[in-house]
Amino acid sequence: MPPRWPIQLKRHRRRYPRRVGPPVNRERLAGQQADLVRALVGGGPVPGGFDPERVRATSAALARKRAREVARVWPVLAADLGEGFTGRFVADAARRPAPARGGALADGLAFARALARQGRLSPNARVEAMLAAATLSSRPARLGLALAGPPRRLVVTVRAPGLGERWMTVPLG
Repeated sequence: MPPRWPIQLKRHRRRYPRRVGPPVNRERLAGQQADLVRALVGGGPVPGGFDPERVRATSAALARKRAREVARVWPVLAADLGEGFTGRFVADAARRPAPARGGALADGLAFARALARQGRLSPNARVEAMLAAATLSSRPARLGLALAGPPRRLVVTVRAPGLGERWMTVPLG
């Protein structure tokens, strides 16, 4: 007699051996994990039991990865800074933690604002920063202005309920 479809397979319950040894202290483990994360992304001291060189190498790799993500989201800023983008971003990121919300867009906005305070933000990158600020804003209505060039122009962005986000460019003679 042929088997009936679908064939039901017997499910066997796996029996895992009971843990042998001391119970895990979850609070202590969470504290150790937080210390390791602080050392990797926040520049904190290397916790005991870890090779400091490996932790520093991993931390540097994570900072470069963060710079690549920002460069992908901020193409104008990355192009303006050229080969020096990664180095400048990593140096700036070492002084501040990654934003809690907004990902690479918010991270790049913090970097762009730091460059603007130093007077090193190009006009086209200023426009990119204005558009990023409008995108990240939690306000329902927003107006932004920035000078860009060459050629010199005024870029205006407006965000309003029902209208969405609109922007226009006005050439300046």
